[in-house]
Amino acid sequence: HYFIQSNLRIMSISSSPEPRYISGMNSGSATPSAEGRERYTRSLPMTCPKQCYVMVGLPARGKSYIAHRLARYHNWIGVKSKVFNVGHYRRELVGVHMTAEWYDPFNPAGSQSRRMVACHVLSNIVDWFNTDSDAAVAILDATNTTRERRQLILDTFAPENIEVLFIESVLNDEDIEEKNIREKKIRCPDYQDCDPETAFADFSERIRNYKKAYETLCLSLDRELAFIRVSNVTQFHINNLTSNVQSKSAYFIMNTRPFTKTTMYFTRHGESLYNELGRIGGDTELSDNGVEYGKQISQYLESCGLADIPVWTSLMKRTIQTCSYLPNQDVRRYKCLNELDAGRCDGLTYEEIAERYPEEFALRDLDKYNYRYPRGESYHDLCCRLEPIIMELDKQKQVLVICHQAVLRCIIGYYLNVPADEIPYIRIPLHTILKVTPTAYGCEKEDVVFGVSGCVTHRDKPTTETIEQRLMDATFSGGVKSDGSGVGLVPGSPQVGLESNGSSANGSSTAAHDGSHNGHTYNGFNSTTAPVEPVATTT
Repeated sequence: HYFIQSNLRIMSISSSPEPRYISGMNSGSATPSAEGRERYTRSLPMTCPKQCYVMVGLPARGKSYIAHRLARYHNWIGVKSKVFNVGHYRRELVGVHMTAEWYDPFNPAGSQSRRMVACHVLSNIVDWFNTDSDAAVAILDATNTTRERRQLILDTFAPENIEVLFIESVLNDEDIEEKNIREKKIRCPDYQDCDPETAFADFSERIRNYKKAYETLCLSLDRELAFIRVSNVTQFHINNLTSNVQSKSAYFIMNTRPFTKTTMYFTRHGESLYNELGRIGGDTELSDNGVEYGKQISQYLESCGLADIPVWTSLMKRTIQTCSYLPNQDVRRYKCLNELDAGRCDGLTYEEIAERYPEEFALRDLDKYNYRYPRGESYHDLCCRLEPIIMELDKQKQVLVICHQAVLRCIIGYYLNVPADEIPYIRIPLHTILKVTPTAYGCEKEDVVFGVSGCVTHRDKPTTETIEQRLMDATFSGGVKSDGSGVGLVPGSPQVGLESNGSSANGSSTAAHDGSHNGHTYNGFNSTTAPVEPVATTT
């Protein structure tokens, strides 16, 4: 904790999730002003009891696909989640090349070995909850096909007060099963350097062994359990959910579609007049550079055979004007794609915010993801607003989304599984198209940079020492120093800019957590590719 005292007022800065009021815009008051009472310093993260989602089903039924997507979704909405894949632990504890015979339920040695691995994973999950205070949802990615195994899980977690939700994936389409085996399973470490047909035959035999003891979830025997049963992707049976997070998970699973290879295109609007002035927010038109970018997007789409690609924009002038040059004018406009609302700071420059509201300027750097502008929004609020868009994007074959910097930070943060506190620092440059291609358990991203100049607005994450100094300066001096120091903002600096204005950034970029790029020429445009975990970009 840092305690900063000014006259009769004490302001406590903490990383705890409890809501805290701060004083209003007038410094020196002993109690929070009317505006301070009107809002919290930060938006509150979702809280939930400790839970374990237990995947159930035969191999090659999409369990890992669902597990990784759920973990990514939970982390994005602020619920810390982690996938525990039993296959990874089995390779470490027992070995990699285990034949189908090892999975036969009538093989005593194999059954004992599999139980040992399962108990080890359950112990690791309990340790994760006990050592990480933010841990909320563990996802056990395994077959768990028998009631005996599921009862072992319940008995292990009950003394630890860990709630259990079973998620079963049932697939009866043999063609899809074969496709899943050939495209994913025979390429896993178990079959490294193995003939594809031999690997396919062995994995198929593994599935047949699991079927010998498979006991599906059903109401007649499992009525007391919380479970979600997904049949052939399109049919859902939901029973006895016990928390809001479980309900949101059910909603997400019901909107999950089978994996298909597709590409989504994201870009910020062209440079706006407010971008040139260094002002945030507003609803201005494009600058000359922004107009040129709109024209070049049209040429690029036509050169790639994407003239008819569906286009989504926000309701703001700068995105609508950017798409006005595109060949396809069948455009959908969504209010939830509007830029982050800067509230009382809308239309100001960074210098003006630092001078008028030094506390606000410093507090935003303290916790940028949860900080909420006075009468405005936080990044957490923005993620909540974008949730319906994410659900719709996952259903699209191809789409071009033209929106704003903070909005794209949240969207790209979701697809690249970026931790919530790093989302506000993802680099999203102006005059660049971000190509995102989903893979089985992640996404690949490629940046296509256009040769149109624009101003730079990205601000790197400040150090803890810098934030402390800003808070001290804001509290004791009631403003900024005459030379601009103490708040990390020097007038005229090339770093000046704000995420809530949809303003520009430099020509090459990647997510803040990955600074590597490889440049090359792509259809006449300068293109950069950044590797993205868990699957490296190979564009």
